Amino acid sequence: MEEKLIDLEIRLTHQENHIEELDKVIYQQQKTIDALSERLTDLERRLKTATENNILSQSDEVPPPHY
Repeated sequence: MEEKLIDLEIRLTHQENHIEELDKVIYQQQKTIDALSERLTDLERRLKTATENNILSQSDEVPPPHY
């Protein structure tokens, strides 16, 4: 009976260690996701600004010289 209890305690300790390691991985992944989301939002904003500022209206567009 005591051997079973010791075995269970050992297993519990290993599981706790694994859970701590997984928590660290999840935390790092969430930090990465947050950073990438922030970069994506910034890029979307910059792209929208660049698109709005760089598109001429149809009447202002000059035809290419080969026409």
